[in-house]
Order: sequence, then structure tokens, then C-alpha cells
Amino acid sequence: MQRMQRMQRMRQSMTKRWYALGLAARLWWTGLTAVGIAAVLALAATAVSDASAHAAPDTTPAATHASSATANGAHSMAGMSMGSSHPSSSASGGSAQATPTACNVKGATTMSDGMVMAPVPSGSPTASQRAAANRLVAETAATLSKYASLSTATAAGYTPATNPDRYVVHYANWEIAKNDGFDPSKPAFLMYANTVNGPRLLGAMYLGPAPCTPGPDIGGSLTQWHAHDNLCLSGGQVVGRTSAAGTCASGVHNTNTYFMLHVWTEPSLASTHQFQPDLTRAELAPIIRGQA
Repeated sequence: MQRMQRMQRMRQSMTKRWYALGLAARLWWTGLTAVGIAAVLALAATAVSDASAHAAPDTTPAATHASSATANGAHSMAGMSMGSSHPSSSASGGSAQATPTACNVKGATTMSDGMVMAPVPSGSPTASQRAAANRLVAETAATLSKYASLSTATAAGYTPATNPDRYVVHYANWEIAKNDGFDPSKPAFLMYANTVNGPRLLGAMYLGPAPCTPGPDIGGSLTQWHAHDNLCLSGGQVVGRTSAAGTCASGVHNTNTYFMLHVWTEPSLASTHQFQPDLTRAELAPIIRGQA
């Protein structure tokens, strides 16, 4: 009984302190917390692309041999193949399925690997769509030119949002993510590869304007937004994937995911994989080994 009374007094005290902040302060903290959690979940979804990647690269002969085998096409990462932005291609056998997504976005296509591809205009991109996509790339590249050094990015407020020991690490600027998830002059997320020569900037990632809402249609089928609907999360981290029944062995199924768009500006990726949602180990291997 005494324990229950102490807990009740503690709750009453916390409630009084919360309301003492005033309406504006309460709204600010509530909004900041919601955006931070949503952004972490979106980034955790993206991190699944390299969830099976190993720790930072090893340059021993055995590791080099294993990396060479990877470069020859073994064990691609979960997600789409890099040859097409359409949902008919998947590096992990993720064929298109006409099944509802976690967000239930009209016209979206769910892959068998949990990738949710937002609808895009049919047909080949028009000249104006290609021009718009090129502008996005140019603006992103211009901004990223000052972040070639990871130390510059961290000094500007970017911190690891995924495991910093993976091959590819997403760095987030939470202040930017809170205010604007899609602004080429202020990308909220930067991706770096852990290579034998140190961190190497790969590109930027943007978020849609709200949960379950794809971002603007910029370049038609060239710039297709994607999400992940089969993740189990705990404490803002991916702890597994859902079963065939949609349940999690641990954690909670994330059904309020954000859509995202990658812009890969690293030259060896940009020429063929500019807006692809995922990268395979084969595509990453030359960069990791310092050969690209």
C-alpha cells in the first residue's frame, strides 16, 4: 500500500511539473520527441539494408578473399537490385506482390522482402522529370561537397543513427530532420562507408513529409520513394523482422514508417545506382576495399 501511495505521489508530482512548463513548452517537447522517434524508426528501416553486413572492413587475406567473393555476386543485401528502380527487380528475390502495406498507401507495391515501393507515374520519365531529377542530384552534390570529411559533418551536428561499425553508416542531423526532411541544401541524413582508407561519403537520404506519406514526385519513375513494412523495433533499433504472420519474436512491429529517398552521389554509384533504395554488398565491395 505504501509503495502504491509513493508511486501515486510521484505521478502527481511529474504531472504538476509537466503542466508547469506551459502550453508552448509542452507542445515543443511533444513535437520534438515525436519527430525524433519517427526519424529513428525510418533510419532503422534503412539500416536493414545492411543489417547482415559485417563490422568495419578487415584487410587480412581471408577477409580480402571473402570480400572478393562478395564482389562476384554472392549474398546480396536485402532489397531491390540496382539495375532498375521498378518493383519488378529484387536482389534478394523480392518479387512484387499486390498485398496491403503497413501504411496501406494507395497504389504502393509491397515486395516479398518487405520493401514498399511508392507509386510512380507510368512510362519512361519525361524530359522535364529527368531535368528535375538532375537538379536534385546537382543540388545534393553541391551541399555534400563540404561534408567529404566525416569530421566536418560531425562538427555540423551529424551523429550516427545506425551502427557505426557497419559498412554503411547513416548520420543524422536531428535538428534538420525535425524542421524539414526534404531540402537539398540541408540534407537531414548523410551516408558514409567505412573503407580501408577511412570514412567515405556516399550520398544523402531524405524523408517524406509525414509517416506513411511518400515525398514529392520529382523525377517520375527515376525517383521512387520506398519504405519497409516488416521491421521489429525496440528502443528505436531494429531487432528483427516480422514472421509470415506479421508478428515479432521480440520488439514491436513498426507500422508507422516513413518513406525515404536516397541520392547516391559517390561517382562509382551515381553512374548506375543514383536513386536506388538499397545497395548490394557486391556494389559496396570495391568502395570498401578502396578500389573505386
